[in-house]
Amino acid sequence: MMRNAVGGGTPVWTEPGRAAIIRYRLGDESRVMRLDEPNHTRHLEGLRFIWRWQPEDGEFGVEIPGYRMWVRVTHRGSVPAYLDEVDVLAAPMPHLGATPRKWSVYQNGWQSWSPAFARHLGNGLHTTPGTAGYQRQHQPHWGPGDDGSIGSEWVTVVSTSTAQGRAALLVGFVTTERQLAEVRLKEDGSELIARCHFDGIRLEPGDSARSELLVIQAGPDPLELLEWWSTETGLQMGGRIPKDPPTGWCSWYTFYGENTAEDVVNNVAAIEGHDLPLDVILIDDGYQTAIGDWFSLDETKFPAGMEPVMEEIRQAGRQVGIWTAPFGAAADSQLFAAHPDWVLRDETDEPVVGWEHWGKTCYALDCTHPEVLEWLGATFQRMQREWEASFFKIDFLFAAAHAGKRRDVTATRAQAVRRGVEAIRKAIGPKAFLLGCGAPLGSCVGLVDGMRIGPDVDPNWHPVWRHDLSSVSTQNALRNVITRAPFHGRLWANDPDCLLVRGRGDDMDLVLNEVRTLVTMVALSGGLTLDSDDLRAIEPGRLKYLRQALPPTGISARPLDLFEHEMPRLFVLSVERDWGQWWVAGVMNWKRRTTETVLHLDDLGLPPGRYHVFHYWRRRYLGIVDDAVTVQRHEPHETAVLLFRPVSDRPDLLTTTFHVCQGTSEITNYEFEIVNGRAKIRIVLRKRGRQFGRVLFSVPGRWRVMEARVDGRRQAPVIDAPHVISLGLTLEEHAEVEVSFERRSA
Repeated sequence: MMRNAVGGGTPVWTEPGRAAIIRYRLGDESRVMRLDEPNHTRHLEGLRFIWRWQPEDGEFGVEIPGYRMWVRVTHRGSVPAYLDEVDVLAAPMPHLGATPRKWSVYQNGWQSWSPAFARHLGNGLHTTPGTAGYQRQHQPHWGPGDDGSIGSEWVTVVSTSTAQGRAALLVGFVTTERQLAEVRLKEDGSELIARCHFDGIRLEPGDSARSELLVIQAGPDPLELLEWWSTETGLQMGGRIPKDPPTGWCSWYTFYGENTAEDVVNNVAAIEGHDLPLDVILIDDGYQTAIGDWFSLDETKFPAGMEPVMEEIRQAGRQVGIWTAPFGAAADSQLFAAHPDWVLRDETDEPVVGWEHWGKTCYALDCTHPEVLEWLGATFQRMQREWEASFFKIDFLFAAAHAGKRRDVTATRAQAVRRGVEAIRKAIGPKAFLLGCGAPLGSCVGLVDGMRIGPDVDPNWHPVWRHDLSSVSTQNALRNVITRAPFHGRLWANDPDCLLVRGRGDDMDLVLNEVRTLVTMVALSGGLTLDSDDLRAIEPGRLKYLRQALPPTGISARPLDLFEHEMPRLFVLSVERDWGQWWVAGVMNWKRRTTETVLHLDDLGLPPGRYHVFHYWRRRYLGIVDDAVTVQRHEPHETAVLLFRPVSDRPDLLTTTFHVCQGTSEITNYEFEIVNGRAKIRIVLRKRGRQFGRVLFSVPGRWRVMEARVDGRRQAPVIDAPHVISLGLTLEEHAEVEVSFERRSA
């Protein structure tokens, strides 16, 4: 087992029991090889096994800051062998200085829509619907033998608090291209298994296979460990991190596939009319006659074809975005009729169902089939050439990872997915933006630019079935936005899914607090920012919420209480610029009742000191605090956005109201000068579009405002609170604000 090192939270290994276990078949016989010693080669029946284990520093029996390990199998026999599973590590789970009931365990779901959270073992195991459809989409390793254990895809972090402090252990795979991999933990904490699924691939004599690279890290901060894993995996896999995450408009959450060409064109015109900085026009599902027949358009919706619509988008200066589900073929599609041999087959030679799409069965394509890969490349090259698409959303990618008979019997499910995505990336080139969705996460690292990291948002806050954390709902979507925040900027740009800011009605049930919470979480997450309202009919007053999330900052807030609450409540963005540092905290009330929330500065990770506090949505200055702040009447599903800025003894910028992140993106220059007791602050703001907002300044007691100018014109400041003034302005691309102050004698 492990125990805590004296005076720290780093675990120490004190007992044996570690092993690597390989499950394979020779002919009809199943075999198991157990390797108890690292770096010792074993031979059996023509197979060569080696378990590599490299300590980064230290040895067994002392502190373990890190280990890397993998297993390689080489076939030197005379008949084929079939490799099923490799447990790169099977070991007693360290108790971390506390009983398992006090552990918090990070569980990462398999694909985009699968739930992710840190589960407290004392609360019991997470329950799932248990349906065949759920297992097909979210449980690729499901089996009766999995009962009584917790599974997490690619990585887990186990954390607990002890008398000596916090202790945490990360176990995760930092390469993700060869096999689907998971980390399993017995509910009673007795055993830990890090497993790679080789899916029964055939090894011919002379062939070799290697597991993914497993790492172990220990430390006192579980969130930092998860961020470290994301960074390391991105480096190992060549993660594609766009400098500026895209903005755009998506047709789905207003029309749900029923939009016509006219609907799209009119929304492009509305974007122009409202002067909204939305760059991509994403035509989502519904334009095609069947999944797989991407150039067979529904003539009732697109009577003149796709080209005139795309031309209108380009003429408006926007980018063309197109949705596909490239790894499926509908049962009634022309694609399946022409190429029935392109789909996966089960043991009875029946087509493998990928998913049910609005009542229609879609079969899973075999992405190891050379003709399928050639067709994928030709399809996306044609979309790029004929439609001039530069933004591609590829959906339902998990279909390629279903179990079945493949053309290449040496390929795993993970490799099948990756080959399909590689064919698409090669076809569209390195400059086009590729967005994964419904995707096995690990298989796409290094290939996609963006990744959906949660279930679909919805005009409803709660899912229809409350216990299905993968079903569409704004609450479910936001859970994953927060719990997968560490992936952003390390593996790809996170896609939190679309904003919905329209008012309540037949197609919208979110109340204002819920809309503001969605806007807040999307803005603080820093990733893709797409709206999906009918912008022809939206109330003008609602557009301000969309503007306040644009543009994406590119940096993500941190879920500071991820390992304390299964629905994290603190999503905190730390911003540092040449002219200062401030923090923006999204403080969530997930409850259905109004409460009073007391927030201690220690919980936010702020250095000791005194801070101005501004409540963004209520446009209220809450004063100066040095210990705690209270959010009174914290309403149901309301996120209080609180800005914390260190108190200065001189006049200073407090905040702006143009963006939820308050100065992170719109302030491009800040100058302060003081001469002979007189001070001047000059601020330059830049933001696309047209938007009204306010710039607030703190004015310490011995100072007074002499003059204020906006774009060179004098303006009388408004006193918002004692020692706080503001200036209102319409920001249209560029604005300059200057305020002069005089220091009074004591």
